[in-house]
Amino acid sequence: MEYPAEMAKAVVSEATEFFQSSLRFKCPEQQGWRYQKTREAHLDYLAALAAFVESANGNSFSKAAERLGIKASTVSRYIKDLEQDLGIALFNRSTRKLALTEGGQTFLYHAQKVLFELSEAKAATSALNQNPRGRLKVSLPPAFARHHILPLVGEFIKRYPDITLDLCLEESQVDLIATGIDLAIRIGRLANSNLKARKLAEVKTFLCVSPEFAARYSQPDCPDQLPVDMMIIGRQCPEALIWANDNEQVSLPVGAVLWINDLDAQLIAVSSGLGMALLPDWLASASLRDGRLVRWLPDWEIKTSQESGAVWFVYPPKRIVSSKVRCFIDFIAERVVDPPVWQQ
Repeated sequence: MEYPAEMAKAVVSEATEFFQSSLRFKCPEQQGWRYQKTREAHLDYLAALAAFVESANGNSFSKAAERLGIKASTVSRYIKDLEQDLGIALFNRSTRKLALTEGGQTFLYHAQKVLFELSEAKAATSALNQNPRGRLKVSLPPAFARHHILPLVGEFIKRYPDITLDLCLEESQVDLIATGIDLAIRIGRLANSNLKARKLAEVKTFLCVSPEFAARYSQPDCPDQLPVDMMIIGRQCPEALIWANDNEQVSLPVGAVLWINDLDAQLIAVSSGLGMALLPDWLASASLRDGRLVRWLPDWEIKTSQESGAVWFVYPPKRIVSSKVRCFIDFIAERVVDPPVWQQ
């Protein structure tokens, strides 16, 4: 069980407001919070839980402080007070990093559960509000974001001025729950997970070359005729590609003339005549329409392309989907439409 980082930061922020004046309500007979009844003390305990979980996830007090927007000394104090209250050490401390003790691992599970349930309660209540607001953290594939999301951001902000977008452009598929991501857009075939998903659009993959490259090599009629050692490929390309049409299926090894881990850079490279590239239709369609690229083997389908499949919205499996997440999904889906703009 995990919790959104935004919730943890909000808890810490509220608690810090009450403790700026060093208000600490402790019974003289007892150290810790066991017998405290004040609102300030309870908020301080929640803040301590958030600081503990962040420290455990990042193996660092300073990283937890940076993530939560408080001082490292405050995080250290929270952890020290928690350990005093529980009567156990939560971390094995060294000069290199923090490591959870056995007791710390047990406490981490329950602390995450408390913060997650609090986040769920807050989301359920906020969902009743017809005016979506707050910070919305969205993870996006960089190339897709540049071409199809960022051009829409201004209109979204104008329509929903109370939502603050936090856009994270990253190729890797990060853990949404551990990193506090509210929503992600992912492309391809989804791996099995407990995340909820909604399809935005289908994606096709095209084998593209420049007119200059096409002039140097004869137009192939089948995959066997391709100069397979002239591929511009990304890091996740398989060792062999499976090509299929209505009559047959062919498997061919992949030879790279150039490795590039960014789709926009692949588009530039293939447009410059450096080789062939497998490009998703949402990236290549405009260049194909205006003649900057030529599609080879249009009657063949590439079965093993990482970019084939669909564009998906994915989000953590909360019982209540917040109104700000719903607004963003509906807004983007409305603009992309079905069939998507790049296939029209």
